[in-house]
Amino acid sequence: MPLGQIFLALFLALESLHLGLSMELTIVIWLGAVISALGALKLVQVERPTWGLTFVLIATGGFLGSQVLEDWALEGSWAQTNGLGAGLVLSLLIYQLWLFASDEKSDAHSALSRNSQTIVVLGLLLILLIAPQEQTVMQIFGAPVALLTIVAILLASLTLMADRCVGYLFSRLLLLLPLLLIVPILGLLLGIGQGPVIAALGDLFPSGSSFTPTGFSPRQQLRASAFLQPSNRAVMRATTQNRPNPYLVGNRLVELDENLVWLPEERPLTALTLLDANIEETGQLRFEMNNHQFPTNNFTPQRIDIQSLASSNFVFMSPSTSHLIGRFEALTRNAADVWSPVYDRGADRRWGIQTSNDSIPDTFNEINLQLPSFWDAQLQVKSEGFLAKDDQQTVNNVLEHFINRSYSLETNFNPEQPFHDFFLNEQPAYCFWFATGAALALRANNVPARIVGGYVIHEQLSDEMWLVRERDAHSWVEWQDTEGYWHTVDPTPPDITNFFGGYESSPFSALYHRAAGQWQKLIDAVLANELIADLIRYGGVLILLFLFVREYRRIRGRQENLDSQTIRWQKIWQRFLNSANLPVNESWTASTYADNLPGHWSADRTGATRVFLQNYALQRFSNNDERAIEEVEESLEVYLQAFAK
Repeated sequence: MPLGQIFLALFLALESLHLGLSMELTIVIWLGAVISALGALKLVQVERPTWGLTFVLIATGGFLGSQVLEDWALEGSWAQTNGLGAGLVLSLLIYQLWLFASDEKSDAHSALSRNSQTIVVLGLLLILLIAPQEQTVMQIFGAPVALLTIVAILLASLTLMADRCVGYLFSRLLLLLPLLLIVPILGLLLGIGQGPVIAALGDLFPSGSSFTPTGFSPRQQLRASAFLQPSNRAVMRATTQNRPNPYLVGNRLVELDENLVWLPEERPLTALTLLDANIEETGQLRFEMNNHQFPTNNFTPQRIDIQSLASSNFVFMSPSTSHLIGRFEALTRNAADVWSPVYDRGADRRWGIQTSNDSIPDTFNEINLQLPSFWDAQLQVKSEGFLAKDDQQTVNNVLEHFINRSYSLETNFNPEQPFHDFFLNEQPAYCFWFATGAALALRANNVPARIVGGYVIHEQLSDEMWLVRERDAHSWVEWQDTEGYWHTVDPTPPDITNFFGGYESSPFSALYHRAAGQWQKLIDAVLANELIADLIRYGGVLILLFLFVREYRRIRGRQENLDSQTIRWQKIWQRFLNSANLPVNESWTASTYADNLPGHWSADRTGATRVFLQNYALQRFSNNDERAIEEVEESLEVYLQAFAK
């Protein structure tokens, strides 16, 4: 067995070990090792996968991964949380094992086959892209080293050069030893020198703290100098019959510390379980939420269904949400005042919102009147300029002041007193600053207020469908009236529409999300019945398996047909050589034999032989194989008759 094949088998076994450990699936490790060993021995002839077979294999892997693997994988593993991705990765591993088993036997000193090259490239990509497990990482000279990754690269290198360096392979391996020693040392030196180098270059580049992260942030922070770089990445898709409330609440924050960071109220963590919910006919849980929004006469209750397109487990709700519905095992409110559901195994990240005008007043809390430590007489004097005869008019004065100012993503405040510069000098800013200024101005006039973080809905895909992107992250304000009800107000200037307009979605992006949303609605309607869902799920598997088996049998049958035709050609040629009593020379073609016929043969015999050889040379590699064989067989019979005379 060529040495390269041995190293390639070890490489595939190591790749199976890496993937099996990362997915926490022991069966992947054992099957990969066994199939690698059998493929190296070449005990069974396996046909090479065609493009059709490869497509069916990958489609089957993705389908089984999303429908089966998520329910079968170990709880908490990435194969359970991303069954589709895990299924595709496993299908690529099977494709590599298949290529290895179908590769023909090769001799030493031969170049690496195309199949082997494909295996090495795909294997290295999967090993490098999928993070190694902690148990496979060792600390060498203070630097973490992924052992499986290092060994995989070594085996790939050995596979590439083993059959080319037979006889002096191990002497070539000695050249790699200095690298194995130098790399950890260089990593250690780089780690030691990294701090001073970055510190020396710090004045040349913007500090990382000068940038506000895009998307929803559970704890919102105001920076002295910030430039928001919006992302168009979609985070939610909402479906509702009526135009939705534009605000989706992520959390409510009440305390601004000396570092200009908004924090939630300190309170015990809240956890809602099955005992706190009503079970609907669909199997979904229906949790009652505390709705403290002020009831209005023109309020229209509605249902909003939201599908999360992000990896986070945050739940966003309209301010007037009375019930939250979803396939949750539990619902928790964390220390950042964000509701986070625990989804059923394999369930999509979705939730439903029911809004209602039925609300109850909230209790008063002094923390909603608390002013930060940097609050001084200057800020207080300007805030008292908004004071009116009642709270509602005070709120209107504050809103009128802020919405008439300029909106800008780029800020340039005094680093010593950034809030004073924004508030007193009326510098342009973005929503976090306006919400903070309005909330503190209301508190300074004895109106309880808090900042709200979440998203604003404005991008409409169809009559019933809306899309929310990371760039739509927003902050606004809620204030509490004397009865205890909360009111939603937005002090951000209307110029924010220019911001949204400057980052319009591309037509292709909007078209994609519209199609994806409609497709999801169709799937949901079809799979609403559990029996139909099971029929489609397992029927799809059977159809894919049927297509796979049929395609493989077709290829196998074609190969068997080619093999039988090869045998017939060999028999024709052997009959000719035996009857002509000519020497067997494997390097000679039919034309070579025709030019070197014995001189003592008669003219008729020589002519018949040359006619046969000419016919054989023309037909041997023609496309019409079956008809060509028949014509050459007829020509052979004519030759034999002429030879018998």
